[in-house]
Amino acid sequence: MKLTKKLFAALLVLCMMIPVVSAASSAKAARSYNGKSLVVLGDSIAAGFGLNKWVPETTLTQGLVMPHGEFVEDSFPQLVRDRYGFSKKTSVNLSRNMWCSTEFLRLLDPKFEAELCEPENAFDQYVSDYMMFPSEVLKPTDTLRLAASIKDSIKKADVLVFSLGSNDIMTYSICKPLMRPFYQVFGRQAAVALSAVTQREIKTLDSPEEVAKFVLGPLDLNLLPQDVAQSTKRFYKQYDRLLGIIYKLNPDVKVISMGITAPFRGLQILDGVDEIMLSRLNEEVIVNVRNYMTKKSPYRNRTTYVEVGDVPGHVFYNVTNPLFLPEFILDVHPTREGHNTIAKRIGAKL
Repeated sequence: MKLTKKLFAALLVLCMMIPVVSAASSAKAARSYNGKSLVVLGDSIAAGFGLNKWVPETTLTQGLVMPHGEFVEDSFPQLVRDRYGFSKKTSVNLSRNMWCSTEFLRLLDPKFEAELCEPENAFDQYVSDYMMFPSEVLKPTDTLRLAASIKDSIKKADVLVFSLGSNDIMTYSICKPLMRPFYQVFGRQAAVALSAVTQREIKTLDSPEEVAKFVLGPLDLNLLPQDVAQSTKRFYKQYDRLLGIIYKLNPDVKVISMGITAPFRGLQILDGVDEIMLSRLNEEVIVNVRNYMTKKSPYRNRTTYVEVGDVPGHVFYNVTNPLFLPEFILDVHPTREGHNTIAKRIGAKL
């Protein structure tokens, strides 16, 4: 009987110690990154576009507030940095709105920049210049300052979160047909437009279908799968090239590679038409990029993958709604809940 009591008492003490041990373990995990450097390399999602709390909740004002490397409040970089004890002095957010892997390679690899200047790559160079343009306009010399510091930031990183791909694949594929007329220096395309005006061929928009066609311009959904496939292959190549540079600069850095988000889920082009080709293609891209990062990339055993294809997103307006275009820029980004989900998943991989 005495033995049973002693055994029971010992078990009771042990049970009481479990929360203390668990708390100590959790605290140790959180403290393990104190004083260490977090570097985020990404696009507008990682930049925290549209999350500035002090800005009135309107597209016009939010769209004009473009982050330039800040840890925007409630964005996943800020949440990861503060929740897991990274240094606020040495942690850096290198992310920029609209940027792809192309723009970062231009800063990090002189050979890549030379390749982009070859005649056969003229259109891609034009698109890349366009992607870098808004950030530079709202903060002049931003690109030069980033170019001067990016290598040193990567060298000092303890953890680097890689958050690129959506612009490389989906944004590029969607913008390609929309931008080509501008690339052609308003040549043949401008002549056609001028002819329509002079010959009074401009038609009124009498149906939702005509409104959608006007809004989407020359975007041909039938050609989109081919463009997405090509853009995906190019992203794989540039992803590996970027990782090669990162590991050469910092062989010991822990790289966390984020997958692709699904911003087009629930998007309606016309009344009653959900899950259009944009959404279906995006879902395929999510799976393909996941498979490449985790199974095919030569760096698959050195990086840690984080799934973000199901994080919470915004609800879209129908394309025939006047607010569709101005709100679309913000709606393709995760909500604050989405950023919180991403931060938790990154934290689980640290």
